[in-house]
Amino acid sequence: MTVAAILVTILGYAGAKRLQARHASFHPLLVSTCLVWLIWWGISSDWETYKTGGEWISFWLGPATVALAVPLTKQIRSLLPIWRPVLLGVAIGCGTTLFSGWLVMWLAGGSDQLIRSILTKSVTTPFAVELTKTVGGIPELAAAFTATTGLIGAVIARPFLKMARITDDWAIGMAIGTSSHAIGTASLSGKSEAQAAASSVAMILSGIITTFYLIPF
Repeated sequence: MTVAAILVTILGYAGAKRLQARHASFHPLLVSTCLVWLIWWGISSDWETYKTGGEWISFWLGPATVALAVPLTKQIRSLLPIWRPVLLGVAIGCGTTLFSGWLVMWLAGGSDQLIRSILTKSVTTPFAVELTKTVGGIPELAAAFTATTGLIGAVIARPFLKMARITDDWAIGMAIGTSSHAIGTASLSGKSEAQAAASSVAMILSGIITTFYLIPF
């Protein structure tokens, strides 16, 4: 069944990509999540087994995240003259995401542990899980919040920025990388090398800056 879980995940994503080729508005990550859930629910509903199979795939999360830095190496000269506003923008963005997560969970009446679990929602999953452990949150919930944030950002970020008439490649990339981590960054790959590079920078910086922000906790 472990092999079946891996196959279901791969086939679900492949099917979602084919669907996106016909209907561009369907984001493959969102569609594949729904497809995999429905297929596995119909086949087994044994989520512990699926988790075991999923770990074989999630192992590649680290190398895939590192690979997102490839566009950055091609755009590094564009970054050097603007590194100060980039650093300031990411710092403000990280503070905003922390505050918004805290506010939403507080208004919803969440416990202190739930609040601590949502604080890392906008940094990439490896960072989020480890940081949540240090502040007394629930790592599994932190991973879920992080994945959900990334999916939402990947789906709505570009249309929202377009509606706001933000067209600069670095501004778009920094906004998506700061708020939607690796999933948002991956959504830019193949669309704009400059945006993907900017998003990679923002994703890396947001992980570091958020670490410092959470020291008081």
